[in-house]
Amino acid sequence: MNVNPVEIESIVRKVLSTLLAGDLAGSEPQSSSVVVSDELAIADNVVSASTLEGRLSGMKTLRLLKSAIITPAARDLCRQAKVTIVKGDRAATAASKPAMDATTTSATSKARPQRLIIAGSCHAMVAIEKQMCPKQANVRTQLHDDTAALREIANGLRNGHQAGVLIAASPHAACWQAARDEKLRPAVVSQWSDLPAVLSEVPVNVLILSASKWNVPSICNASRHLFEHLKRIL
Repeated sequence: MNVNPVEIESIVRKVLSTLLAGDLAGSEPQSSSVVVSDELAIADNVVSASTLEGRLSGMKTLRLLKSAIITPAARDLCRQAKVTIVKGDRAATAASKPAMDATTTSATSKARPQRLIIAGSCHAMVAIEKQMCPKQANVRTQLHDDTAALREIANGLRNGHQAGVLIAASPHAACWQAARDEKLRPAVVSQWSDLPAVLSEVPVNVLILSASKWNVPSICNASRHLFEHLKRIL
């Protein structure tokens, strides 16, 4: 008999739910989660593919309860998204049962994200990450295209980063796309000499640099300049 992955996932969930029935008796299953920067913490006893569906974008770490069981399909999703699975206590995961309480909310608020998020589709992202101070910027891994990188920055700004730097293959097209999002204030900088004027004249929160015109040192210098600018005005 051939069993497809969906059926396997369903069988696994039923078996795990049965095994955990004693622990969950007398209470309704609850799904609890919180996002801290690039970490997704889930306080469920069983984590399946449906639990993670649509929630791994932009994440580097999935933190689970020490006793949590994760299904094979969920592990496959994490592997495909290059998300590391971690079990054990941390402020975000201490939510246990019942879900997110005031203590967790307080711990989450203390984990302030870096001022900058840097994303792009170029091969230089690894080199940029090595040169940037992790306290200044969250440098994302190389993404498929400008659209994916811009989406990563937009999510970062909504999760607490103050500004983003987009390393774009097509900077002006990316700027047009960013301008359609009311939360983003993009500006294309073609050369270093234009940067001070852009920062002083435009309330920019997304700096767009051309991947073909800016090398790694100049990208890092521009990012640091933006970081210092944000420190002065915020």
